[in-house]
Amino acid sequence: MNRLTTDPTTKAYAARRTAEGKTKREIVRCLKRYVAREIYRLIVNPGAVPAGADLRVVRVGAGLRLHHAATALGTTVVSISRLELGHAHDTGLAQRYERWLGEITTSADFQAA
Repeated sequence: MNRLTTDPTTKAYAARRTAEGKTKREIVRCLKRYVAREIYRLIVNPGAVPAGADLRVVRVGAGLRLHHAATALGTTVVSISRLELGHAHDTGLAQRYERWLGEITTSADFQAA
């Protein structure tokens, strides 16, 4: 129900199905089935999430402080620290952090320093 009110793709899907003559009840049933399939795929084949300890090793090896990472990622030092220590699990933040570290450590400016 939340997707029907907020997600543009779902809104477009509902409009398309309504134009096909489906009732709201039928559209919601189709959406529930779609969400169930999405969740099942994530359970059966979860995406790779970088380990916090590995991210910490790269950050320390690059001579970067927690403050640098937190500022670049738009989050708090505590969030980065908890992620690195394994006390918090945030897949999106971990993936953004890994990408950022990769960009930083391969940049020409960083290599020259």
